[in-house]
Amino acid sequence: MTIFAAIGLLYIYGPNFNVYLWPPSAERYGMNALDKLNKYGYFSDTDNWKSQYQNAAKEMKSVKNYNQADIVLKKVVSHAGGKHSKIVTTQETKKQQHYEDPEFRFEDSLLIIHEPQFTGNANQANNYANKINSYIFKHKHEIKGVILDLSNNNGGDMAPMILGISSLIPDGNIFSFIFPNSNTEKIILDKGSLNAGEGTVSLKNHGKINNVKIAVIINKMTASSGEFTALAIKSSSRVKFFGENSAGYTSVNQSFPLYSGTTINLTVGGVKDITNKEYFNTPITPDVRTNEPYKLASQWISSQNE
Repeated sequence: MTIFAAIGLLYIYGPNFNVYLWPPSAERYGMNALDKLNKYGYFSDTDNWKSQYQNAAKEMKSVKNYNQADIVLKKVVSHAGGKHSKIVTTQETKKQQHYEDPEFRFEDSLLIIHEPQFTGNANQANNYANKINSYIFKHKHEIKGVILDLSNNNGGDMAPMILGISSLIPDGNIFSFIFPNSNTEKIILDKGSLNAGEGTVSLKNHGKINNVKIAVIINKMTASSGEFTALAIKSSSRVKFFGENSAGYTSVNQSFPLYSGTTINLTVGGVKDITNKEYFNTPITPDVRTNEPYKLASQWISSQNE
């Protein structure tokens, strides 16, 4: 292959991998992004999306810069992927990057864990998961029940959330991603590792704590990876959910970086729990609907241990 042929191929196919020989025009930048929505979006085969795509393509002909193209993309992304899909600019990404430590305490043989959202870096992912994992093993001989509080956990990277509590979850298939082409991807927990998620986590303890009652607290702010964490714990045999319906962002997003630094977070699939119940932006419903989840969860665990 000559160097000129290689350059030609790079010009044609490079944008598929966000590689350009020189900065794309605003129109080309926008059309490349629209084509990703058109190729991968969960609803890209619908008449509604086809109409939205045509209108957006017309608007892209008059955009003067990447910011204007992003505005057009923001108007149509949910039509391609649903409510969980977003266009996130560099500035918005910086605002979203926020690390909160998990919280835990041990009271009268009851382990209480609060897992907040996770949007940190790899080191923070490792720290997040191991803090929970180490605390569980510190008290493993004393634990008679667990309250896992996922209220207000609106997502991020699910790997540190799930791996932090992996000692409470049996190894194996914890849920599955399902796609429009009928393909299914099983999400597998195996000896402290997970075949999905972005964080790099190396757990210190890989053992399991069995036969413990687990009460899971969810609310209307439990979303996305927070909901996936709730579905993962469902694979444990002694679990009950308390609180209110979750937010209903139970769908799989794939990220596509654009030349400007903006990212497309596009919904490409749904999820199926271990009972084969399918979710697509469907709320998780609690077993006990209550405004006093801690109180009723504690009572349930106590009654089971008497």
